[in-house]
Amino acid sequence: MAPMGDNVVVSNKELEKLLSMKGGKGESSYANNSQAQAIHAKSMLHLLKETLDRVQLNACSDDEIPFVVVDLGCSCGNNTINVVDVIIKHIIKRYEALGFNPPEFSAFFSDLPSNDFNTLFQLLPPFLSNNNGGVSMEECLAANNHRSYFAAGVPGSFYRRLFPARSVDVFHSAFSLHWLSQ
Repeated sequence: MAPMGDNVVVSNKELEKLLSMKGGKGESSYANNSQAQAIHAKSMLHLLKETLDRVQLNACSDDEIPFVVVDLGCSCGNNTINVVDVIIKHIIKRYEALGFNPPEFSAFFSDLPSNDFNTLFQLLPPFLSNNNGGVSMEECLAANNHRSYFAAGVPGSFYRRLFPARSVDVFHSAFSLHWLSQ
């Protein structure tokens, strides 16, 4: 596509390739070079928790409707996993403070189709269900190197619709919304 003044017009496919993080676990990968983003995320946790305190909780029984968390622009490192863990643990504490049994949780990790979802999912700790031999949600959360949610990847651009209406309880995005034009 032709340049226009100081701006260059780029196709959507070329733009998605240009904006992709370096996948894998190598020396120059995002997974090994995202310490600045981790520091930023940690510094913002108090704001995240304040926001989560305003999320409306569903008082239905824990078997009815899962609580759904989405990270937009997840990339392929531990930062997204750490933030999702904070979100879910905070929401569980809120349910318990209200005297409700926490629901099951689903976490959707969304990024461009060129994202290295394989590396991201290899970084996820194994799932430990609260239905495994009577293990409680508290025991599940206390277990080191285990997660208490179902995980899935959703490749696509958030310029287009990614999820059904009213299907997500919390969206999180740390370093991707600056790409929006409006």
